[in-house]
Amino acid sequence: MKQSTDLGGGVSNLDEGRRWEKLDVDCLTYVFSKVGMESLVLALPFVCKSWYATTLNPLCWKFLSFPEFEPYPLFTAVDDTNVEPKSFGPFYNKFVEENQIDRTRFSITGFIRLVVNRSNGKALKLKLPQFCTEEALRLVADRCPAIRYLHFCDDLVLFKHSQILPEVIGKWKFLEHLTLGGNMDNIMRQFQAKSGEHLSRDFEEALLSLDSGSAITPSSNKNLCEILVQFGIHCKHMRSLHIFDAYIGEAEVSAIVTSLPNLVCLTLGQCHIERDSLVTLLQGCKKLWYFDVWNCEGFVDDDEEMRKLGSHISEFRCKADVTGFKCFHVLKMVILTRVKMNKILRTRNIPLGIDQ
Repeated sequence: MKQSTDLGGGVSNLDEGRRWEKLDVDCLTYVFSKVGMESLVLALPFVCKSWYATTLNPLCWKFLSFPEFEPYPLFTAVDDTNVEPKSFGPFYNKFVEENQIDRTRFSITGFIRLVVNRSNGKALKLKLPQFCTEEALRLVADRCPAIRYLHFCDDLVLFKHSQILPEVIGKWKFLEHLTLGGNMDNIMRQFQAKSGEHLSRDFEEALLSLDSGSAITPSSNKNLCEILVQFGIHCKHMRSLHIFDAYIGEAEVSAIVTSLPNLVCLTLGQCHIERDSLVTLLQGCKKLWYFDVWNCEGFVDDDEEMRKLGSHISEFRCKADVTGFKCFHVLKMVILTRVKMNKILRTRNIPLGIDQ
C-alpha cells in the first residue's frame, strides 16, 4: 500500500516514503504563499533546508500582512517617562527571543525592511503594522509598486508619518482597495489599562511635532482630504475605500465623490459625519453596491430619507453611535495636549511629567 502522511496528519495514496521536503518547489511555493507571515518567519524555515530555501522565494511574500506591533507601554507613570518598550506584541516578542536580538536594538523598520526585501517587488497586498515609521512607509512605497490592497492602520491625526502618505501615493498606480485608520482601539486599551497618564518616549517620538502656537483640533483633518485627492489622481483602479476613527467633513466627502467616482465599496467606521455630508455621499457615489456606516456620530440611523437615497445600493447599512467617535476624539485631545505640554516644559528646562 502506497501511503504518505499529509499536512493535516492524515494518510494519502502517494508513493511510500515520499518526503514533504522533496515536494515540487512550485507546489511548496504556492502553499507557503497562503500560510501567513508568522509561519514564514517563525516556523517553516526551520523544518529543513529545502523549506528554508523555498521561503526565500519572493512569490511566498505576495501578501504582506504584518502582525500587530504593540510597543508597551505607550503611557507611563510620572517617573517612567523615558522607559523603553517592555513588549512589542506576541509575534515580535517571539521573533526577538528566538533570534536572540537585543531588545534595545530591535526596530520595526528593520523588520519591515527584511520582509519587503524578500518580496522583491512581488507583493500585491500590504497591511502595515500600527506604529510603523516614516522610513518604513517610504521603503514599502519604493519597493512594493505592484500593491493592489493597502491597509494603513495608524491614525491620520496623531502620527507624523501619516503626513508622508500623500507624498508616496503616486508609487501605487495599481491600487484597488484602501483601508485607512483603525488602531485607536489599541491605543484606548492601553490608556484604560491605568499604566499611566504620561507618554513614553518612543510613543511621543512617533507623534506629530506641534508648534507652540498650533491648534489642537483632531476634528479638522486636512491630511485625510489631501490623501483622498492624491489617491484619486494616481490610483485610477480604486474600487474600495474603508476609513476608521476619522472626521469626515464636507471637504473629505467632496474628495471622495469627485476624486474616486468609481468606488463600489465604501465603509465609514467610528467616524464623525454630518447628515448632509452622508446625503451627499449617497447622491454622489453612483456606482456603490456596498455602503457600511457603523458606530458613527452626526446623524440618526432611523432616517427614512437616507434609506430611500440608499435604496439603489445592494448592501446599505447605517448605524449611528454617539460614543464610538467621541471616545477616540477625547483620547486624541489628551495625547496631543500632553505632547504640546512636554514641548513647552522642555523649552523651560522643566522635568517632564511634572504638572505646573
